[in-house]
Amino acid sequence: MAIDRIAVDLLGHAELDDDHQRLVDHLNSLANEIPDASYELCVQLFDALEQAATEHFAREEEILEGVGFPGLQSHRAYHAELIERIRQLRNLGWEMADKKLLFQRFVDMANFVVEDIIHGDMEFKEFLAAR
Repeated sequence: MAIDRIAVDLLGHAELDDDHQRLVDHLNSLANEIPDASYELCVQLFDALEQAATEHFAREEEILEGVGFPGLQSHRAYHAELIERIRQLRNLGWEMADKKLLFQRFVDMANFVVEDIIHGDMEFKEFLAAR
């Protein structure tokens, strides 16, 4: 399960577009590692994904707040849900859950991330461009 590169200028905001690509890179690394990696490595990779996502969301939310994006609160809630999903995956790693279950939950979470990047963030693309 590899995710193709996200369009380099999806939002037309270099910093956020770079963040999105980093998130996709983390997802691809996890997709490659989960089936054969130790649970400890899986947990470390989930920690790295959480850190990258948290940093990106803070940056994105600061930008959206600065331009007065009206959908910021619902977008924050979406971000919070994603962070919670990553934490649940990390917990499954600590619990040494069945790798098939871990991978399936990972795929669900990865789809959620891609949905956020491609569709959720498109909600504010035009708003950003107009500012």
